[in-house]
Amino acid sequence: MLNGLSEVLVLGAGFGGLAAAVELRRLLPQEHSVTVVDRRDMFSMGFMNLWLMVGEKSMPRECLFPVKGVEKRGVRFINEEIVEIDPASRKVVTSGNVYTPDVVVVALGAEYAFDAVPGFREHAHNFYDLMGAYAAQNMLKDFTHGHIAILIAKPPYKCPPAPYEAALLIDSYMRRRGLRDKVEIDVYTPEPQPMPAAGPVGKRVEQFLTERGIRFHPRKQVKQIMDRRLVFEDDEAEFDLLLGVPPHRAPKPVRESPLVDETGWIPVNPQTMETRFRNVYAIGDVTSVKLPNGMFLPKAGVFAEAMALVAARRIAATLQNKPAEELFNGVGYCFFEVGEGQAGKIVANFFADPAPSIMFEPPSPRYRDEKVEFGNVRLSNWLL
Repeated sequence: MLNGLSEVLVLGAGFGGLAAAVELRRLLPQEHSVTVVDRRDMFSMGFMNLWLMVGEKSMPRECLFPVKGVEKRGVRFINEEIVEIDPASRKVVTSGNVYTPDVVVVALGAEYAFDAVPGFREHAHNFYDLMGAYAAQNMLKDFTHGHIAILIAKPPYKCPPAPYEAALLIDSYMRRRGLRDKVEIDVYTPEPQPMPAAGPVGKRVEQFLTERGIRFHPRKQVKQIMDRRLVFEDDEAEFDLLLGVPPHRAPKPVRESPLVDETGWIPVNPQTMETRFRNVYAIGDVTSVKLPNGMFLPKAGVFAEAMALVAARRIAATLQNKPAEELFNGVGYCFFEVGEGQAGKIVANFFADPAPSIMFEPPSPRYRDEKVEFGNVRLSNWLL
């Protein structure tokens, strides 16, 4: 034990927070306490929203898992809302208490800034939210003809492949119903191509859209959403059903803390997940990690988990007065669903210089099965 460090407080019970807490508990002797704090008492695996949207999951409850399950792993769970973070003193104020742990891991993810786009809340279904995905499911059930628009409001946003997966899954859904020739599908984004950080893989995604008759509209910055109408900086577009990815931002207690920089997110050492404050780490979507080419590491669950394991192992080593050698290498993978029970696999090294090294394995039923197993393994390791 070093400097009497004995209490680790993990803020957030999402992908990164749960992974960090469980790994810390696995590595640390019992005299060290590991606690997770979150205002939510249920965890949902984000990519299940897509399955809920197109009816592969019937009800939201099929995608929800009690966070209290983490206590089976020896991690304490406190169901309170984070109100204030003082990283200099490591003081954390919640809706029910004040904590001053020896180590803080900030894993609060990103929140949605609906009001940043006038009309978004009133006219768009946010399929990144579980209940928004369920609302979209009910709309799609009754949708027999017309124009479906998928809108990305503003980068950065978590899980960059998801809007394009949504378009392809809806295409597949409408084909199964024999309605595809009566339904138009358009994707609008302010970015120059799908998933810009993924380079040529983004172009391959654009080809998937074209092959399915899904129209792709890059460089479309939305200014306002009106009844059945998108207003962009340069023109307008009509829709009958709008599925949207809202603007993302760091949660309020993070934004109002000294942790953030000009990006609005928490800068960290890209290899260790340390912030500029002693014994304060940050992982996952709440961070900004600049890449060698000037872009930023995508916000994705697989990176939140990888960052979590690095932070946990370094913290555990420090607490036990051992060398902290684990480093984050920017390597990760994700599955890209294309419908019809198939998915591709994207494998990337985002720290490669001068540009990320990315491979795309073509879609197959095997990778769709691997995606299901990926989720099942995490749930089993953390909560079940």
